[in-house]
Amino acid sequence: MADTDSEIEVVVVSLGARGDGVAETPDGPLYVPFALPGERVRVRPGATRGHGRAAQLLEILEPAENRVTPPCQHFGVCGGCSVQHLADDAYLDWKRDIVVTALERQGIAGSIVRPVVPTPAEGRRRAELAALRLRGRHGAVVLGFHARASNRIVDLAECVILRPALREVIAPLRGALAQILEPGTGCDILVTETPVGLDMLITTKMPPRPKQSLTSAAFAEAADLARVSWASARTGIEPVAQRRPPSVVFNEVSVALPPGAFLQASATAEGKMAALVIDYLGSLPARARVADLYTGLGTFTLPIAADGARVHAVDSAGEGLANLLAATGAAGLSGRVTVETRDLSERPLMAAELAGYKAVVFDPPRAGAAEVVRQLAASEVPSVVAVSCNPATFARDAATLIAGGYCLTGVTPVDQFVYAGHVELVAGFSRTKFVDLRLRCREPLSHRERGWGEGTFLVS
Repeated sequence: MADTDSEIEVVVVSLGARGDGVAETPDGPLYVPFALPGERVRVRPGATRGHGRAAQLLEILEPAENRVTPPCQHFGVCGGCSVQHLADDAYLDWKRDIVVTALERQGIAGSIVRPVVPTPAEGRRRAELAALRLRGRHGAVVLGFHARASNRIVDLAECVILRPALREVIAPLRGALAQILEPGTGCDILVTETPVGLDMLITTKMPPRPKQSLTSAAFAEAADLARVSWASARTGIEPVAQRRPPSVVFNEVSVALPPGAFLQASATAEGKMAALVIDYLGSLPARARVADLYTGLGTFTLPIAADGARVHAVDSAGEGLANLLAATGAAGLSGRVTVETRDLSERPLMAAELAGYKAVVFDPPRAGAAEVVRQLAASEVPSVVAVSCNPATFARDAATLIAGGYCLTGVTPVDQFVYAGHVELVAGFSRTKFVDLRLRCREPLSHRERGWGEGTFLVS
């Protein structure tokens, strides 16, 4: 391949999972940021990346028909979005293809994947911003997301993915941080929109000094924030100002929100995902026992319980579970929800413990749920619903369930992280003797299965 000082012309053939255009060369693939399939481009090859090399886009010689003008002035520099330059239909097809490719790498037919469920672009109710106060007595504050593949912070003038309340707080927050931060220091700020106002968590290496706490509290008052908390490695999370207790609402039930607790990034996507979970669970017997693993604050627990099931909610975050249990009592759902604090990666529910459950729902972190699905595969649970933010680890876990006798009944991607390469999905599995081998079985098929041809088969 040409050296890093050379310029070459290539044709982009596909769009990778990170949003980079992929061009095939005799020496391996080139990954070209901001290039689209079908485009002829002039690039400069760079550092090794996987089995190929990264490349710098120098010029688009022949643009694709589905190329559009990015809606944000920061696109191309800010690392928050990777694909704003692709027309809507092609964009949603790309998101679906990410899931299809992940499944096919595990030998699972990608035709099972349904169309992507879209969500509004400006739907992000939660964002983690980085801030740095420049050196000097009157040092300005840079506040925004990190630049693409860099620790540099892009000072946001606009953001098309954030909810209006988050966008509107950026300018006054930048001014407040000029008083809160010492010159040459920085912090991370997690901002969450809640029904009672914004909840803010400031994270630094050191705990706040009295002046920093007072200035933060004054900003909460001036900006009408619900709460400000401060987190450091030395002291953990400390409250700074709580003017109204923040909460989130699942299925019309309000649950108190601990500072920094996990929450889906978009309320709209969260609602669509909860509806898909209920749909994939199907009709459960009255008072059926359901396990909800990696529960969080009850995103899926409460809709399932409201549907008539008895839900056992399991998570490692004890405070969130306590808040969930209190909320179920206040909502008149006492007796329908039980909770258990447990690290599922270290202590998954064993197959014997799953006896008697009619269904299991699990929503793990990006690393997936390898230990959990091993036990599910050895269990007799009739129905499983998986929620995932990582198609690659989902596909790995799906292959384990299929090898254990489950049938993959459907996969629905949800575009929660608009313009980014991240894809959420909800999928259903059932234990059944009838399996559609064309759509749902792991390949390659066994000798016995291959002999039956295509269609729906009885396998024991």
